Amino acid sequence: MCLIYVFGALAITSGVFSQDTSNIQPEIRDLFVAVGSSVKIPCTDGEEKGVELRFNSSVLVSSPVLSIQNTSLKDQGIYTCNQLNGDLIQTVSLHLGCRIIYPMRCDWPNTSSVSFSDPLASACQCQKWGEQDSEPTLINITAINALGSTTHIWPIIFQQIVKPDPPVNWGPPPTWPDPVKFLLKYTMKFHWGKPETARTESNKMVLSGLVAGRTYYIQISAKDSLDDGQSSEWSHR
Repeated sequence: MCLIYVFGALAITSGVFSQDTSNIQPEIRDLFVAVGSSVKIPCTDGEEKGVELRFNSSVLVSSPVLSIQNTSLKDQGIYTCNQLNGDLIQTVSLHLGCRIIYPMRCDWPNTSSVSFSDPLASACQCQKWGEQDSEPTLINITAINALGSTTHIWPIIFQQIVKPDPPVNWGPPPTWPDPVKFLLKYTMKFHWGKPETARTESNKMVLSGLVAGRTYYIQISAKDSLDDGQSSEWSHR
């Protein structure tokens, strides 16, 4: 049994040392740079001799370092450092982007596929007493990307951002929390023919001279009775 055990160990050891490592490729190194800045892409330690740097497989320079001034989005891509015989030494993926500054805005066409991920495990709700609605609440917003971060403190007064949903069936929208304690006031819009000729009145409207068989359009918008916040969108005609 001792001879079998030793032979097995030698066979395993021999198999380990006989693996072919010639096909092992170096890992891709990500490099993030702001658009318009300068960047140097070195080949290993920058002192390698007899090498060339390629961009998307096209040879750029026969030099250990590639310098790019005033970078633009067209410079984004895969850069490789190769020996003159073509052997790969290093791969760099250059990413171009913009440093985050305030104010921030994100928009995209509706045809794009958009996703959002939130690392927070739970949402945090802010609850204030009614008499505190006129006091500002400070919200800290921090945006981060690979090129840095920026922070902005945003004061919000809840009374100023109240916006009801459009009224339904001549009454408060179902989403309005308490129509008794938090009253709404209404604005009416009336027209026939072109919408540009619409007549608008607050609280009440008296219609006279209506013609039988003619189609009239009436829409209603709601707003907090204390005139805080914004008016709702117009109801459907």
